[in-house]
Amino acid sequence: MRSGWVGLLSLFIAAACAGVTSAQTQAKSEMKHGAVAPHYEITGVVVSSIDESPVSHCRLTPTLEEHGVIRGRRFPASSDSFEADEHGHFSISLPSAGKWNLQASARGYVTQAYEEHGNFSTAVVLTAEVPSLDLRFKLSPEASIKGIVLDEAGEPVREAQMSLHLVPPLNPGGPQGAGSIRGTARTDDRGMYEIAGLSPGEYRLTVQAHPWYAEASQRGVVSTSQGPPLDPSLDYAYPLTWFPGSSDAATAETMVLHAGDTRRADFNLVPVASIHLRIVPPAGVAETATERQRQAFPVVQQIASGSGGPSFVPVTTRLDAQGQFDVSGLTPGIYQVRLPGANPEGRSAMVEVTSSSVRTVDLNSPSRDIARVTIHIDGYEGVGEEEGGRGGVRVNLIDTDTRRGTFSLGGDEGALSGRRGQRDSTVDRSLEVPPGRYEVVLQGRPNLYLTGLNAKGAEASGRYVTVPAGESTVTVHVANGRANLSGVATLAGKPVAGAMVLLVPITIEDPDSIDFLRQDQTNTDGSFDLENVIPGRYILVAIDRGWQINWGDRSTLRRYLSQGVPMELKPSVTLKQNVPAQAP
Repeated sequence: MRSGWVGLLSLFIAAACAGVTSAQTQAKSEMKHGAVAPHYEITGVVVSSIDESPVSHCRLTPTLEEHGVIRGRRFPASSDSFEADEHGHFSISLPSAGKWNLQASARGYVTQAYEEHGNFSTAVVLTAEVPSLDLRFKLSPEASIKGIVLDEAGEPVREAQMSLHLVPPLNPGGPQGAGSIRGTARTDDRGMYEIAGLSPGEYRLTVQAHPWYAEASQRGVVSTSQGPPLDPSLDYAYPLTWFPGSSDAATAETMVLHAGDTRRADFNLVPVASIHLRIVPPAGVAETATERQRQAFPVVQQIASGSGGPSFVPVTTRLDAQGQFDVSGLTPGIYQVRLPGANPEGRSAMVEVTSSSVRTVDLNSPSRDIARVTIHIDGYEGVGEEEGGRGGVRVNLIDTDTRRGTFSLGGDEGALSGRRGQRDSTVDRSLEVPPGRYEVVLQGRPNLYLTGLNAKGAEASGRYVTVPAGESTVTVHVANGRANLSGVATLAGKPVAGAMVLLVPITIEDPDSIDFLRQDQTNTDGSFDLENVIPGRYILVAIDRGWQINWGDRSTLRRYLSQGVPMELKPSVTLKQNVPAQAP
């Protein structure tokens, strides 16, 4: 009997073990075949970046990043948005693993991505091993700038155009880059304005206005034909004015805005006698004052530093009996003059005016005090569409010293394309700029890069060219095949999120260097991606909480370079390189 019970018990235990083994095998099989999928989610709380108080009912929008085929860039796929509760807590269920950009917005706060610093942010990376993450999302309260614009009599100036320019961070590899406009406003009937919804940063402010009594403002039109002579008492204009009251961008005040700041910026505008331009149209146009000529009045645009392009100014234009144009209402600055419908040769000109005297612009011949630069592209031939290019390459001359503007070969003249049916990329193009020193920057095909400059009648050094008045030729040498770099930054052996990654050329302190410093920010898994990098020798550096340091200072940067990772990027290579992060 006893041996029978023992045998029966043995059979029961064996059957139970077999059942457990079968269940385990089935569970593994189900997981292997996706029957039991992980639940992907992002949870956390949204708080103010000032005092970390909760931001109630904040809207959060996750966006999946995917590497697109075209140009190797990422194309986002949008998802639904989610709302946090009254305590700022949120829970976001996601359909899949991947690299998710998370953006938050709330009334009174700046809409921003997770750990956003300028143009960089940290993506939330979810995997089967890490299907969920809990975040503390710091959101910055909006900053603002407001003030009043008064004229010389202390009266409010209506309809004054306010433009807020973002000041880019210092670049240890060269001069400060060109800024961009981050906000605009117009004054009301009280002369008051407000530019709200601003992120923390450094800004400069300009105002463009016109005296209410000036003829151009009274008429409300750009051009007029023959008529009575101007009343000298009405022939005044306000120059483009930088805060707190300068017409020179180099002396403008930089306003530092922190989260939640409200800055006051008032203007008192002082009029100056308007400058007149006498425009001589090309031969064949100035024959008689016909209706056709009246329709071909010159277009005058001012090139303002930091504005991103020419802007129209209200002027009074008269056509005399000789078929010449008198344009009034101008202030000191750089202007582009175009005559629509004129002959292709000599129909536009660049002119710099500095006084109240009358200037003559003869569209039959180039100005002798303006630089006319012929751009020749070398190395562009043979670059096919199959190599990832799209469109042509555009050459920009950026005045980074005096910040007088960015000059481009516009329209078809600037797009040097290798596509069939478009302009031959080997044909030289010309543009007019004020004499000075410029940085040569390429736009268009992301895979092309600058390898050097040569100049005739001008001076070339690195990626900079100094052009005098008159004729000069600049040869722009380009090559095809930028590199891509990715990797993971770690701190104490673990991936570090939100770290600053710098790819620093070893020639960064060489004034003749043509390489650029590149930046990125690590994601939650420590990963980073630097795409379309100019081939060359670099030092890879990662700095934990590096956004708090003055890395734009060369002496500060040198301390981190000594512990960086030296590397060389060959043309068209895709390389992975991990890097240990350094403490700030």
